[in-house]
Amino acid sequence: MIAFIIILILLLALLLGLFVLYQKAFYNPYRNADEIHTEPFLKDKDQFDEIINQAKRLSEIPCRRVYTRSYDGLRLAGRYYHIADDRPLCICFHGFRGSALRDFSVMGQFLQNEGYNVLIVDQRAHFKSGGHTIAYGIRERKDVLSWIEYANRRFGHDHPIYLFGISMGAATVVMASGLDLPPNVRLICADCPYSSPRDIITHVVRWSFKKAELVWPLIRFSALIFGRLNIRKDITAANAVKDTKTPVLIVHGEDDAFVPPAMSEAIHAANPAMVEYHTFPNAVHGVSYFSDPDRYIAIVRDFIKRHS
Repeated sequence: MIAFIIILILLLALLLGLFVLYQKAFYNPYRNADEIHTEPFLKDKDQFDEIINQAKRLSEIPCRRVYTRSYDGLRLAGRYYHIADDRPLCICFHGFRGSALRDFSVMGQFLQNEGYNVLIVDQRAHFKSGGHTIAYGIRERKDVLSWIEYANRRFGHDHPIYLFGISMGAATVVMASGLDLPPNVRLICADCPYSSPRDIITHVVRWSFKKAELVWPLIRFSALIFGRLNIRKDITAANAVKDTKTPVLIVHGEDDAFVPPAMSEAIHAANPAMVEYHTFPNAVHGVSYFSDPDRYIAIVRDFIKRHS
């Protein structure tokens, strides 16, 4: 009897530990938080304040709330900014535990000023979109298809679509490049993507525990138990671009400690003919634009011009 109780306690402790790992890695505690006033994620207060101010401005631009269904039945939400019927549509995907308003505070306005229709979406498990498990692009890449299908129903299958993403959103759109995208998806712009879910999770774990490889099986098992998420080795951004037919632009800050530039380099190396890669000196995670706005905009404009 005592042995049974001890085993039961150990199993409960293991289950609790796995649940904590799931909460830390795959659950979004900020989904009901303010979409603008997020936790500071930059040491540079001036840059962070500028992002918040730009997010406020974007939130004040009139938009239409739009919704679609994911492949697994979740309600996905987005903000649609209409410029003109005959203009291309940019669909934008934010980062891990980020928000559409914050992560596209600048680019969301820039793309509208360039004359594009803009759809910035809430990724699954974030804000108005359904779901509880952040899947690091494994499921989100299929949500990209759901939004493309939504756009094609609304605008027609010949309407040009450009995909944009930052951080996890960047990995999401790059991973989607390996799917059967319709031909009206002309290009993909990705700011600081990671090479694979496992790569980014183990990289972050190493900040606290150097032997991340020992913890990884438990993290993966926690995702399987509580999120029914199988983190397969073959579903990676680097694998996705190998046979892609969609041009991909990657930009990355050279001082990015959260997602090391080496991850973008690995994606570029997988298919240099289809993946264009630019780095920005002194830029940390997700703020390459602020390190050199003119160069950043010039790169994006030139890429769109060549591939639109």
